[in-house]
Amino acid sequence: MSSGEKVLLTLAITVLLWAGTVAQEPVITISANKKGVEVSKTLYGIFFEEINHAGEGGLYAEMVLNRDFEYNTLPEGAAWAGNLLRTKDGWQERKWFANSLHGWSVIKKGPAQGYIKQVSDEPLNDHNPHSMRLICFNNGEKTGVANNGFWGMNFIAGQKYDLSFYARTNESARVNLSIALESAIGHQIYAKSDLQDVGGDWRKYTCSFIPDASDSNGRLAFYLSTSDTVWFDVVSMFPRNTFKNRNNGLRSDAVQLLTGMKPSFVRFPGGAIVGGLNLDNRIQWKNSVGDIAQRKGTMNLWGYWTSNGLGFHEYLQLCEDIGADALWVCNPGFSDNYRNSEVARPEDVHLFVQEAIDGLEYALGPADSHWGAMRAANGHPEPFNMKYIEIGNEASGKIYADNYRIFYKAIKEKYPDLIIISNSDKVDGETVEITDHHKYGSPDDFFNSSSQYNSYDRKGPGVYVGEYGVTSGVGEGNLTAALAEASYLIGLERNSDIVKMSSYAPLFFNVNDIAWPVSMIAIDNARVAGRSSFYVQKLFALNRPDFTLETSVSNPAGNNYQEIWALAGFDIQAGEYIVKVVNRKQAELPVKFNFEGIKKLGKVAKVTTLWHTDPAAENSLDNPGEVVPQKTEFAVEGLNIEYTLRPNSLTVIRIQAVKR
Repeated sequence: MSSGEKVLLTLAITVLLWAGTVAQEPVITISANKKGVEVSKTLYGIFFEEINHAGEGGLYAEMVLNRDFEYNTLPEGAAWAGNLLRTKDGWQERKWFANSLHGWSVIKKGPAQGYIKQVSDEPLNDHNPHSMRLICFNNGEKTGVANNGFWGMNFIAGQKYDLSFYARTNESARVNLSIALESAIGHQIYAKSDLQDVGGDWRKYTCSFIPDASDSNGRLAFYLSTSDTVWFDVVSMFPRNTFKNRNNGLRSDAVQLLTGMKPSFVRFPGGAIVGGLNLDNRIQWKNSVGDIAQRKGTMNLWGYWTSNGLGFHEYLQLCEDIGADALWVCNPGFSDNYRNSEVARPEDVHLFVQEAIDGLEYALGPADSHWGAMRAANGHPEPFNMKYIEIGNEASGKIYADNYRIFYKAIKEKYPDLIIISNSDKVDGETVEITDHHKYGSPDDFFNSSSQYNSYDRKGPGVYVGEYGVTSGVGEGNLTAALAEASYLIGLERNSDIVKMSSYAPLFFNVNDIAWPVSMIAIDNARVAGRSSFYVQKLFALNRPDFTLETSVSNPAGNNYQEIWALAGFDIQAGEYIVKVVNRKQAELPVKFNFEGIKKLGKVAKVTTLWHTDPAAENSLDNPGEVVPQKTEFAVEGLNIEYTLRPNSLTVIRIQAVKR
């Protein structure tokens, strides 16, 4: 054989060996007799923040936009700079609304003449200093005022809708109002109610409607029958069918989606809005309880008005209704760190501490305590199940450390069993109970961070990954983002001895107002749909083992590019092994599962797979079922199982353990 032939033969053998190596299937080895870590029962929760109209026009079932006519009310010390709100410390935020009566419009037909105006004479109360005045001075065919809600009002034929509003007139004047649920421009009337003898001093009026047709782009309209003047305030309408039929309630479809996630806790009210644009703009829980007519709204840090109808009590009630613990984030004595924060003077920090203590008494105090009595008066005599309080959001530095110590001491003295979460791992060298970490980035950031906590100091505080989500390189979100998050959650579960809690953020986004690029659940006035990220967290939460098992994954390709992530665990109550596998490869991938340390497995494997041939695929309100979990089964023979993973997939396999 010539030297040239020998070279060619060597090359051919090398190619064949290389091809064989590449073709070799990955092996996932599960040591069923080697217990890993106990998986925290609180590992998977949810995070809510009023962003992207997540509450107003989203989860909160209120149908009237700008119900209190306070849209242009500014935080103390702030001013308008064209279309921007500017704080005294120089931070600028967008102006979301068009004018002070945003959401309201005059109806004039034929020779009708009239107008509406925001006014402040004879206000309903101190918390709602503005009202809307409707003047009709030539009634003509029709004169009135309409509200189209949050990008249209959704009417469902046969369902009941409850309206309440306050009205007054000049002195002894009385007017007759005709009120209707209509199509967007009033061509069709679906339901109507006539109220006689409306007027005098401020008074609350109520009526109900049952539309005879469905319309997702409807409006609420008030008509005057004579040339006259009437003032309106706190105009509110809810579907009767809120979640659990609660007054001032939440949308049933949205809460049912959350219930299906079985979250262990709910974090509220945020997020950056906890601090606010300045201290006056911070979330102040006392403005958000009791009669909605007495609540004081605020210009949201994200640029739109919030009525505080979805308030402290409603958050606590939501937690109870879905069986989750409450995690309340309180203000630490300064506004949001990233928006030129306004800091309370050291001598005033006690006021913020007292604000937190009072909030805890509202949630946890006996019904005969001051704030507990208010909770009881609001319909909940028994304490709520608040288990956690977090001091601030994304706060740091010496001022935070100084304030944190004051909060910690005061809270522990009154509520020693409450778990306190810090924004920092250490406060002046002193270890805290749980620290809040946030994780955002690209898919590769998350794929590469599955091992982030492998070498984390086990002597340090527990970790709460309070906000996580792939936010770049995925548009408004797609399956690649969800799979990257799944690989990251495998890492959190593997390290659940130190990572105690996690929550994706943000939770909801109204498709008509997206201020944050990627969120978990899409919503509009009529529909709600979970993104693929929603299904990832749901699958992890519903398939949380009691403890992990030692799991290893071979890499036959022998390079640094990781295509699969896997972790096994055991569910004691179900008596089942649970295996989670992420395959980022855009093709089917044969794998082998080798179970070691046991002699036998159950005969059937139950499989749930979230996948799509297109890694950029995503759910939407128009197509909510594009990427959803699919259930299958296969027969199990022996301890070495061959299985083909779907492309772009998260696969959850459950196999019954066999006692011998």
